[in-house]
Amino acid sequence: MRANTFNTGIASEYLILSKLYRLELEAYISQGNKKSVDIRVIKENGETLSIDVKAVRGYSSLVVNNVVPKENHFLVFVIYNNKFEDLNSHPDIFIVPSQKICEPLVSTFKKEKRIMKGKLAEYKDKWNLLTDRTYEMEFEETAEQKIIADFNAVLQLRKLKYNRERICEHLSINEDELTDLEIEYNKITGN
Repeated sequence: MRANTFNTGIASEYLILSKLYRLELEAYISQGNKKSVDIRVIKENGETLSIDVKAVRGYSSLVVNNVVPKENHFLVFVIYNNKFEDLNSHPDIFIVPSQKICEPLVSTFKKEKRIMKGKLAEYKDKWNLLTDRTYEMEFEETAEQKIIADFNAVLQLRKLKYNRERICEHLSINEDELTDLEIEYNKITGN
């Protein structure tokens, strides 16, 4: 069976809608193929949020070319880890404020802006970003967190059998920066 991106997108939008209702949020799916907002949320206090759902059946990276950072707009990444058809498997879900969709989270590869799954680790299952307003203070990323997130991207690329040169090209860094990143990561993790 050939992967159908439309089905993946629709399934993911309704999955997220279901979770929003379970969080007792009032949410509505936008209709159409060429929409910039997939889901609108109205909170009890009257505040509105918009959500763009991005899904991938695989596990490596997601394209974010059309993301426009704005207040109260979130991206929800749904990553099925090659188990889309397995109804007993649950995808990884990452909730990211749209203002965070910039360097160093985003890498450019062949003129496409992409986010590697490894860089999203701190946003996994962060449903509280949609239910309260503490997210602006909550994500002051430390230098250590940035190093860990950056090196997680390297580890993901290694799993895909990328060599050092291709990793550097993909992450827009040079060989020395990759070496420094590995050294700093090993210091933090004690490897």
